[in-house]
Amino acid sequence: MIRRLVVLVLLVGGAVLLEPLRVPTEGVIAPRSLFLFGILLLTADTFGALAHDLRFPRLVGYLVAGLALGPSVLNVVPPGVLQDLSMMKQLAVGVIALLAGAELRVKDLVDRYRIIVWVLALQTAAVLVGLTLLMLLLRSWVPFLGGLEFAPLLFVAFLFAATLTVNSPMVTLALLTETRAEGPLARTTLSVVLVADVLVILIFTVAFSLAKASLGGETASAPDILLRLLQEVFGSIVAGGVVGGVLTLYLRFVRRELVVFAVVLVFATAAAAQTLHFELLLSLLVAGFLVENVAPVRAEPLVETLHVMAVPVFVIFFAMAGADLRLQAFVSLWPLVLTVALVRIGLIYAGSTAGARLARAEPVVARYAWTGLVSQAGVALGLATIVADRLPRLGLAMQTVIVGIIAFNESLGPVLFRTGLVRAGEIRVR
Repeated sequence: MIRRLVVLVLLVGGAVLLEPLRVPTEGVIAPRSLFLFGILLLTADTFGALAHDLRFPRLVGYLVAGLALGPSVLNVVPPGVLQDLSMMKQLAVGVIALLAGAELRVKDLVDRYRIIVWVLALQTAAVLVGLTLLMLLLRSWVPFLGGLEFAPLLFVAFLFAATLTVNSPMVTLALLTETRAEGPLARTTLSVVLVADVLVILIFTVAFSLAKASLGGETASAPDILLRLLQEVFGSIVAGGVVGGVLTLYLRFVRRELVVFAVVLVFATAAAAQTLHFELLLSLLVAGFLVENVAPVRAEPLVETLHVMAVPVFVIFFAMAGADLRLQAFVSLWPLVLTVALVRIGLIYAGSTAGARLARAEPVVARYAWTGLVSQAGVALGLATIVADRLPRLGLAMQTVIVGIIAFNESLGPVLFRTGLVRAGEIRVR
């Protein structure tokens, strides 16, 4: 480990020393981006190993490495490089979505549907209502709520709450893959966060349309909003069915070079999603689910391949997610960020615990399900970006607060979930 750290320091130092010598010429960013991407991955893998030795989740190390080398601290990996490498993050999201769909089995959903529905419904309602009321109470200290009349104030506060309702399937799947946790807590948490992802996107779309209408922006009527939502969801499901069919045919007649095929399939689906305007995450989630539960082929080779790909994919995703975080967003508004983040955790605890008890879930689920619902990552950052891009008058201020809260949740959430899995006795490999 000492030798590895020395090599890492030399590489990072070399990258810093070479930066002033770079000629700002068009067309040379790609080789530089690949060089810095390699340094980012090496640093993230090393920090992940150190976090594991200190009994923290590896992904915490990946996040810290990305934050340290990103624009917020050392700026070894500047924003332009992150933009240049956005396709790598897209690949990571696609592979994780396929794996998540393949891990979601009909039997688990049928056996635990009552628990999933109650936990999802109560924790979502608690966060939506609780954070909306909190924003109304704190409006004098919230930079993007100042000077708004009642209707815009209410709908913007609701949009803020809807953005923070999202959980992180990426973090959940990464921890379950790392720890090989099995049991009612692991199965329930994974099912809840995957179903919640679809629900929250729908809620966010409605909240965004209402907020934009109340602020005087161009928007569609309520039936048009509902129709657009149904088209997007239906289009994603149809696209997932097509991708699942292609996967099924490949597994049945070829079943070779699955890693290469999975990468090509993800990029092809991402290109189609941009052109046809459907959701990449949802479509690949549906594809993985159909291959595992519906297709008349054995999906074990695909699942094993995706698990092999999962470790480097998680390094890529969380290292780049850490680099995307802006430390200044937390520092400049830390009292508000910390207050909202802690209240959100309390609302998640209250809602998920009440839901699990009403559904008569196992004691470990009722006690620790909340720990797996705190984390936020890529989807939440994506929603915050949409707010900043499409609400120019107050979107940037809202994004600053949301990103600060995501940074807190992304750092604390994995530690809480691992602690919950340990106390539930579901971690098989330490």
